Amino acid sequence: MTYDEAQVVSQLVSMAIFMALLVAAFVYAFRSSNKAKFEHVAKAAIDQDDKLEKQ
Repeated sequence: MTYDEAQVVSQLVSMAIFMALLVAAFVYAFRSSNKAKFEHVAKAAIDQDDKLEKQ
């Protein structure tokens, strides 16, 4: 295997790993079972921000 072939294989494998991680992140983020968790965290951040503004 030449350097150029190794470079192409390395780039393809890296792209495949990146795409798999990206798809996994989207699946995790858009699962309906995580909706309540995300809404709770968003509400907590807003409540904390309101408390800081009142001080």
